[in-house]
Amino acid sequence: MRQSFKVVLSLGLILSGPGCGDYLSGPGVDQDPNNVINLKKAGPLYLGIQAAGPPQREGQLARYAAMYTQQLAGVARQQADFDLYGAAASDIDTYFGAIYGASNVLTGGGGLLDIHKLQQLGRAAGDSLYVGIGKVYEAMSMGFAADLFGDVPYRQAADSTILTPAFDPQLQVYADLQTQLDSAITIFLAAAGPTNLGPSTEAAEQAELIYADRDAAGLRAVYTAVAHSLKARLYMHTAETNAAAYALALAEVPLGILSPADDFLWFHDLTATGANIWWQFNSARTGDLAPGAALTEIVKRRIAGGVEDALRIGFYFTPTASGGFFGNRPGGTTNMPTNGVIYNGNGDPADGTFSQFGAAFDGASASSDFRQPEITFAETQLIGAEAAVATGGSGQAFLDAARANRTYGTQIFGPAPGALPATLQNIIEEKYVTLFLNPEVWNDYKRTCLPSLATAPSSTAPGSPPRATPIPGRLPYGQSEQNANPNVPTVNSAGQPVTSTGQNPNDPNPCPVLDYTSSTPLAN
Repeated sequence: MRQSFKVVLSLGLILSGPGCGDYLSGPGVDQDPNNVINLKKAGPLYLGIQAAGPPQREGQLARYAAMYTQQLAGVARQQADFDLYGAAASDIDTYFGAIYGASNVLTGGGGLLDIHKLQQLGRAAGDSLYVGIGKVYEAMSMGFAADLFGDVPYRQAADSTILTPAFDPQLQVYADLQTQLDSAITIFLAAAGPTNLGPSTEAAEQAELIYADRDAAGLRAVYTAVAHSLKARLYMHTAETNAAAYALALAEVPLGILSPADDFLWFHDLTATGANIWWQFNSARTGDLAPGAALTEIVKRRIAGGVEDALRIGFYFTPTASGGFFGNRPGGTTNMPTNGVIYNGNGDPADGTFSQFGAAFDGASASSDFRQPEITFAETQLIGAEAAVATGGSGQAFLDAARANRTYGTQIFGPAPGALPATLQNIIEEKYVTLFLNPEVWNDYKRTCLPSLATAPSSTAPGSPPRATPIPGRLPYGQSEQNANPNVPTVNSAGQPVTSTGQNPNDPNPCPVLDYTSSTPLAN
């Protein structure tokens, strides 16, 4: 992480409170050796932070998550190997560095380095809104890092004099981020006044891209809601190891995003640099990715059961020539063993073809400015549904609310048909279909082992059987970090060996290894 840049941060400036203060201090943190506060405006830095989100959450890291959960299948070139759990440290390198803000072709910055600089500028200007928004982005970014990699540098990553920072325990990182969000909610986003205006004062520069139409009061309100939804999400990520997490998440839901109008959607436009990353990839690498058989079969089962229609899958994918939806198995493997019921994965029997990407992502006729959802009303409600069931209550009202307001980005589908009982399987499958291409689906799978997914085949050769190892629970650390930092762990904070496809501390037990010939239906 330190081989190409130094982090210069300042957090100990103003505004603190009991239980919600910043915990980072030391050289390069509460001091300012590189004098970054000579920046006159926070707007340009904030634009870079917003621009850095999509390459991480819509790029290869998200592609791994979508393939591992079989929403998509990698069917050609590198993606076919990645779909068979072949991600190597070198493949992760640029993305791991981008978490911390290293200058590179992927983001040009915008990671933890710049997020802390933003907070520093806000404190220096007495602008609590910028500080609060920065804390929300910090939780979003570092939470994502902990989700994927487990133990990661965080506390010492804020000190520019420590070139080989320690790896903090994953559960500690989650707890620290809860503290940051508490601080954002109760102190910084709660403060009004003439200087607490944030990006609303820089409208001419379009400094606020996500909620561009909001004034300072509107931004305080919406980022407070986003912060509560993030708290609920992060609590769910600790539920396997902390029985109280479900109740904690449930308490955040009524305070979170309460309308699809307040969904956090990554900004995209029609420029070459502003295009949706999924669209960019499918434009440049046509045929590398395809619809996954698991997602298509789950949706078809739901349609047959009267609790889904074809509007969503018709937006995600295009039908085959005969009008049906047929997805690929992992790696694009055909003729895999099956009981004849689950995971067709062999194309439409009427014309032998598979579905392709739909209206937003096909890379040809789609609009490149589709705004990808990050955290939404639907996710918040479905967290509430799962948490309510886990704590002995009924999640029905939460599930019904999500189904009554079906959206995807700016696309509106309307209410779902039929009545769906709020069982854990139904809740997670609703979320699986709703959060298409969102890496959060991988976290849901690791926590609940739903939807029931067979492992990828052992190779892409026709007829290959499923492998006997679980679906991966993590990604490997970047190669440069492994080369430069002797603190990269070989055993994680839970005592588990660190492998490229193993488990993180918040997910101590892998999901069952299932195959396609089971007499029990798996994904459909």
